Amino acid sequence: MKLAEIVIRTDGGPWVEHNMPCLVYGDEPAVYCMDTGIFLPSRAAQRDGYAVTKADSRLGRWVLRTFFSV
Repeated sequence: MKLAEIVIRTDGGPWVEHNMPCLVYGDEPAVYCMDTGIFLPSRAAQRDGYAVTKADSRLGRWVLRTFFSV
């Protein structure tokens, strides 16, 4: 199966155009954070409380799996 090619276009200004869908709500566009270069959930998903979380340690992964059913 071939994965979709994500295209990011900008003219260097404070905006970016892309074709990445939101991972929570697939019909909404994701939010691209130009400072970090990562995609965040859509604005609608952020209003509903979704966020990107990274667990760097075994304890962090255990906490996420145990309390947040990840």
